[in-house]
Amino acid sequence: MIGKGMSAAVLVLALALGAASADEPPASIPTAPTLSAVDPVSGAAFAFDPAQGPMHVVFLATWCRPCLAEMSKLADVEDRWKADGYRLILVAVATRQTAERLRELASQEPLPGRLVFDANGSVAAAFGAATIPTHALVDQHGRIVARSGVLDAAFKQAVERLVRQEGRVKP
Repeated sequence: MIGKGMSAAVLVLALALGAASADEPPASIPTAPTLSAVDPVSGAAFAFDPAQGPMHVVFLATWCRPCLAEMSKLADVEDRWKADGYRLILVAVATRQTAERLRELASQEPLPGRLVFDANGSVAAAFGAATIPTHALVDQHGRIVARSGVLDAAFKQAVERLVRQEGRVKP
């Protein structure tokens, strides 16, 4: 029989393990129309639809220097894989920015991918994006197959694998 001290220790361990798993990012995202953002230029709603092909979602902010420094690398990845079904979605978080500031950024220089504004933070919450930049690669079933805080070689390899597996449009 397990003593009271041992029972308490097992309970504490179980609660700790449960708490640790609750803090982990989600393994998949809610699908459209549940998950949507707004195009800051046109004001049109944007729905995240994984069924349309591989989705590379980047959470960023206009004031984040590392985020802005990655734009040329993101453009290179998009140029390489766009014809094969790769989609790049830049999700601007609401912290210290507005749709007006995003329109200004979009007018200054061409941005790769599709820029959308997560004004209420629901998209970042659904992806478990607690820091910026955060990169998430989503397959056609809505599963997050890769996640990173930087656009490094390993993440680019994950993009290539996913696009080769499911990116090309089938007749």
